[in-house]
Amino acid sequence: MSTVTGTEAVSPIADILADEHPSVSAVERCLDRITQRDQEIGAWAHLDPALALEQARARDAAPRRSPLHGIPFGLKDIIETGDQPTGYGSDLWSGWQPAQDAEVVRRLRRDGAVILGKTTTTEFATYRPTATRNPHGLDRTPGGSSSGSAAAVADGQVPLALGTQTAGSVLRPGSFCGVFTLKPTYGRWPFDGVLPVALTFDTVGAFARHPAWLGAIDESLSTDGSTTPPAAVLPALRNLRVGILRPPWADRATPAAAALLDEFAENLRGVVADVRDVPVPDELDALDRAHTLVMAVEASASLTDRIARPHVERVSEQLHRFLHDGRTAAPSEIQRARQVLRDVRTFVGHAFDEVDVLVTLAAPGEAPPIETGTGDPVFNKLASIAGCPAVGLPAGRGVEGLPLGIQLIAPHHADQGLVRIATCLTDRVGLAHRFEVHEGGRP
Repeated sequence: MSTVTGTEAVSPIADILADEHPSVSAVERCLDRITQRDQEIGAWAHLDPALALEQARARDAAPRRSPLHGIPFGLKDIIETGDQPTGYGSDLWSGWQPAQDAEVVRRLRRDGAVILGKTTTTEFATYRPTATRNPHGLDRTPGGSSSGSAAAVADGQVPLALGTQTAGSVLRPGSFCGVFTLKPTYGRWPFDGVLPVALTFDTVGAFARHPAWLGAIDESLSTDGSTTPPAAVLPALRNLRVGILRPPWADRATPAAAALLDEFAENLRGVVADVRDVPVPDELDALDRAHTLVMAVEASASLTDRIARPHVERVSEQLHRFLHDGRTAAPSEIQRARQVLRDVRTFVGHAFDEVDVLVTLAAPGEAPPIETGTGDPVFNKLASIAGCPAVGLPAGRGVEGLPLGIQLIAPHHADQGLVRIATCLTDRVGLAHRFEVHEGGRP
């Protein structure tokens, strides 16, 4: 099998399946990279090379079904697969074998994708970190809870991967690892067969090394073969009205990240029709706590059956506290939190009366040290609460040389238009080539 360098790992779409036996070759390159690097990175919860190659040979023998035909995918280990175990990031479920695929997996297979393996996740997609390392700095977190998906794509171990977001678990790790991400419109991609944490927010999302892939994934997962969600149309880039979010939690960003956002906004002024600031009312600063409370309330119900098994002491104390907070929350407190969520959605709706796309940071700064946790999701919660599509763009580096990300948010079901805008911006400034990871793990 051939060796994959960091540069080969970020090849554009046309180059990934360029050989006589394209899917087999792509899978072999992924497996080679994993052999070289994953002992350090630790991105995979389960990998079956023989099964992956069997799928690839079948794809090469079949007519091409879609742009995803023959492409290897990693799947966050809360997304169920009928031919590979799903452990939910917990020792309690290690080795558990689902009876069938999650619906997103069924649709990927329908369109010819190869399921390479299962990527690591935090415990039940909540807070306890995995052992996965950030490829840009092995002492740094890749983010969570979609830790393995972000790290595997960033390190060139797989071209595409699925994760999930309840608070910031796609956009934040994408920012920390320097890859492109899509959190689609809430409910646009099916959630059947995926571990529910808080269904008010839970959304399957995607990781890629170029944003054009995100559009292909959305095309696959947003349709069941007979229906397609309604599309919201965004204007061409030159006619776009962009709002730069100025939230009360902006002081949680590092100086380098704040400067990046200002620089990004200034650069947009020469590209789009209108760039303006969009202040977020001070009272919406409550969205962070309100989201956390509603998430805890819903998780305390959805995860109870998952942990009501022998050896429950193997569940982390952090998760126990989180679920306890949800079980014991006062009804009036829950009602106030849900009102904050409604206020956030109203604010976002009014904002889109004035602008076409909102821009903010994808994370507060560079990936923090791995022992401190998976990072702060506050900049992701507005899109998670509003259910809007959001694309994460790697857009710069901080003072320690690690990636920084920008987040673009659009109205419901403007996913395809948002991806096209992200692709145009990326190709203009060469973002896709700034975040290569070479041998040794440093860019």
